[in-house]
Amino acid sequence: MFSPLLNTSTLTEDELLEKINNIANKIALARRAYMSGELIQQMEMIYHQLNTEYQERLTIKNTKDESTVVEIGKIEGED
Repeated sequence: MFSPLLNTSTLTEDELLEKINNIANKIALARRAYMSGELIQQMEMIYHQLNTEYQERLTIKNTKDESTVVEIGKIEGED
């Protein structure tokens, strides 16, 4: 599920990670307090959306450009 009210485009990776940890703590507290299952599901949806955004950013950041041509030398006899 996707929450259209959650805007993560302006957050840095550190702020995003802080929000992920914050919502995870809130989910744990809600479970311990036996809060409504629907409420916990909504918080989990936001948690998963934040986590997905964070993972996508890490993947983009750590993915190397594979279209780079590396010159390793010339074959003998070719000019």
